Amino acid sequence: MQYYINIKEQKIPVIIRNYKKSYKIIIFFKGNTLNISKPTFVKIEEVMQMIKQNENNIYNQYIEITSSKNTNIKQWVTGEKIYYKGTELNIIRQIVDKNIDTIQILLKQEEKKLLILVPNRLENKDIKQSIDKGIKDLFKNNTQAMLGVKLPYWSNITNIKYNEFKVRDAVSKFGSCIKSKKLLHFTSRLIMLPEDKIDAIIVHELCHIVHANHGKDFYNLVKKFIPNYSDIDKWLKDNSNLIMF
Repeated sequence: MQYYINIKEQKIPVIIRNYKKSYKIIIFFKGNTLNISKPTFVKIEEVMQMIKQNENNIYNQYIEITSSKNTNIKQWVTGEKIYYKGTELNIIRQIVDKNIDTIQILLKQEEKKLLILVPNRLENKDIKQSIDKGIKDLFKNNTQAMLGVKLPYWSNITNIKYNEFKVRDAVSKFGSCIKSKKLLHFTSRLIMLPEDKIDAIIVHELCHIVHANHGKDFYNLVKKFIPNYSDIDKWLKDNSNLIMF
């Protein structure tokens, strides 16, 4: 579940996850998002109280993470790069006088560009937050559309049926599966990865409907459809920072 908290005029994205086997609240940053894992029985009010108690530390970490010195976090300025479908795009940001009220984000894949048009009357403090939201919305919509095609295809190939899939902004996991419900979750940033990596992640999560854990039978099933899965898995672990922004 995602929230936003305001600390000293900074709007910080927060993701809260519940874990049945957890016994304490854990707070940490992944990218520019504050992640909180908590026991299922702990109420949101208790989490917010803990955030309040650690407000200064959280604020200082967020400022350090989002500073221009941190190259993992995008400032959305000309010269930066971002990946889309495995291709590195050049970010180009332009201030425009056109009659537009909101930031416009244009994908130009053939030109290997991501064009960001910013109205000249937009307050500077709102720009990064607005672009962050715009990129996340764009990637989520495109990931959902892509999965709408790829999931039925791989479900048919593997003969593994699922009931539903959901897409959410996540940076700690590419995907997950609730076996009992045949429910699959995927990060909205999946669209940033090369196609063969996306296919491997989809098959991985589908196979969890058959085998819940990461045992020998599970990996044998995955490799039946993705023979080079070990190489892809290593690539994903080594390049997990590519989806950060």
